[in-house]
Amino acid sequence: MKKQSLNGIWRYRIGKGEWREREVPFSALAVGHSECEREFDLEYDAPRVELKLDGITYGAKIFLNGELIGDMLPYCEYAFDITGKVRDEGNLIHVELEDISPAFGPVAGWENFGGIIRDVYITYTEREYIKGVTFTSELFDGYRIAVCKIDIDGVIPHGSEELCGYEISIKDGADTVFKTALPSGEHICEFELSEVKLWSPDEPNLYKMQIKLVKNGKISDEYEEKIGIREIKCDRHRFLINGEPIFLKGVCKHEMIGDLGHTVNKELVMRDMLMIKSLGCNFVRLVHYPHAKCVLDIADEIGIMVSEEPGLWWSDTSNKEIADSSIEVLRRTIIRDRNHPSIAFWLCFNECRFTEDFLRRSAKMCKETDPTRLVSGANCMSDEDTYKYFNECGFDFYTMHPYSQTFDRSWRAAKVLFDKPLVFTEWGGHFVYDNPKLMREFIMGMRKLYESNSDKGSLAGAFLWCFAEVNDFNREKPAVRNGRLLEGLVDYDRNPRTCFEVFKNAWDSECDDGYEYKIISPLPQKTLPVRYVKGGVPYRELKSELYEKPKPDFFEEQRPRVIKHGPVCEITPTWAMDGEPKVIKYGDSALYNASVECDGIILLGGTDAVIGYPLFAEYGDPLATVSVEFDGGEKSEFTLRNGIQITTVYSTYRSSRIDPIASEAERFMEFSYDGSFERYVMNKIVIPFSEKRGVKSVTLKGIHQKCALLNYAVLGYLN
Repeated sequence: MKKQSLNGIWRYRIGKGEWREREVPFSALAVGHSECEREFDLEYDAPRVELKLDGITYGAKIFLNGELIGDMLPYCEYAFDITGKVRDEGNLIHVELEDISPAFGPVAGWENFGGIIRDVYITYTEREYIKGVTFTSELFDGYRIAVCKIDIDGVIPHGSEELCGYEISIKDGADTVFKTALPSGEHICEFELSEVKLWSPDEPNLYKMQIKLVKNGKISDEYEEKIGIREIKCDRHRFLINGEPIFLKGVCKHEMIGDLGHTVNKELVMRDMLMIKSLGCNFVRLVHYPHAKCVLDIADEIGIMVSEEPGLWWSDTSNKEIADSSIEVLRRTIIRDRNHPSIAFWLCFNECRFTEDFLRRSAKMCKETDPTRLVSGANCMSDEDTYKYFNECGFDFYTMHPYSQTFDRSWRAAKVLFDKPLVFTEWGGHFVYDNPKLMREFIMGMRKLYESNSDKGSLAGAFLWCFAEVNDFNREKPAVRNGRLLEGLVDYDRNPRTCFEVFKNAWDSECDDGYEYKIISPLPQKTLPVRYVKGGVPYRELKSELYEKPKPDFFEEQRPRVIKHGPVCEITPTWAMDGEPKVIKYGDSALYNASVECDGIILLGGTDAVIGYPLFAEYGDPLATVSVEFDGGEKSEFTLRNGIQITTVYSTYRSSRIDPIASEAERFMEFSYDGSFERYVMNKIVIPFSEKRGVKSVTLKGIHQKCALLNYAVLGYLN
């Protein structure tokens, strides 16, 4: 197989604006609809040509030479057979991205980034090629002998079966420990390795698997991958790795490092993983979506177990599109990553409003796609529901997120969830952030639960939330300040926080035998004022029968959003017809009287508090008109359209910063009252005249039923 990279400089535009250059792959603040394209020539001549994209966010349509060749869900890789559709020269690949509107993908639990986030490339193969390989193993004789199985998914056209076979070798460094040839028509190889070197966090031994597809004595295709041999099982209250009990000590880690989004830098990932390893961790929960392939390679190499999940957070899995999409993303991820020894188990969801049908379907898919691994979900439902549904739906172990000011919640969960291993897939958060004493008390409690190994309460693993600070613009203090989720062992720039050394040392320090489990009444929770927001609109500022108070969505029920000020600021323009901010709703008008001679006018504001691009309504929808009355009574009228002249006023949407861009407007100002919630933009719209004219008045009128146009000032200008 030959490979041609399509990474590099592409043409890029937001909405239907002007094209500019952008380097692919990239992660960017969400913009709504964007398009990327580039031309390419084929570098090789081959019977079969395939276009591959390793990941986008969050929905994409892929076109080749004007023809739609497929759609993409987020995070996972897709391959498109373009044989017969691609030309030798002058091909155009065009990708249309949606990063706000997809039902599955964007969530309100962390900052969302859009883009072609991972590599794009062309592969060239013969008609006979290796599509994929699955490696599995079982251990016997005191873990000295491994019975291995290689299942090759090869594509052999009809009529070529008798001409093709496979050559297989397994290498330990430079030494070949197994070698064989499969005769024509066979694709499964079973063999034994004696005195096998096992993979574990303490000794991450890897072998190299090499497979060649041979036709008439010539190599048609080759496949190479590092593999590890190990066994992870449940033993009532505990996990066993290679027959030995192991406590899963870990952290939760987002893929995002700073503002890089999902387009990760391998050196920075290695730095993070080595720092986590230095904490004494043997596990990283890769939250909450599939991470880049290099993350798994690093975990294999340095010896850290991981889990993967599809990208859910407080998601309603009764929504068929969300449920089906998440299962498909996880299925593709399992196929991509199931040969990695570092993967201990799959997690089907994270903190969801789930249905029993979804749990059954997702568990069934995981076990059919990868029968060798454990399956569960990252969960914060009641202990009783966890016990019922995890058992009924085929999950292999229990999970819980026992966030609390005391260890009591953890203790109660351990007493109810007693007959399978229990993992705290999240714990800590802002309760223990920068609180060394409480951090140590929680760790002491978890150690006691693990050591008890009893039906009266036990624990098999715990993953601290979280390793590093990330951006989040939809939560309040104490967890979030100025859009930064301050719950990490390290800060945004990877500087250790107060509890870094405590977390590192407390697991191995002498256990405080005087610690007792006490049921303490929880601290009273502060009741926050709730203002329901529809598309970021504070209802107290838009009092109209057009704006009915909606039923809050599930996210709003969980985390009330408070807007105190609204998108209004004071400006003092140097040459203004009127400097008073105005909200212009459907049917309303705003009159700006003046007597000036100018070459054109400037509208300062150019934003909408309800449907401005890219949040709602259609691109190009007319939202308002601008009527200019000149000296002598002549009038001219201009139309302001969604995404062309008008954007939303909000520069955050749910948990994320967004980048509201209109093709014929210019960002004039950004301002904020609260870095976590209230962040706004102001645009400048220039309307030139054909010649210098005397202006008598300017009238703005709302013409869209859901429009709430914000305008701060009208200025006349001279060239």
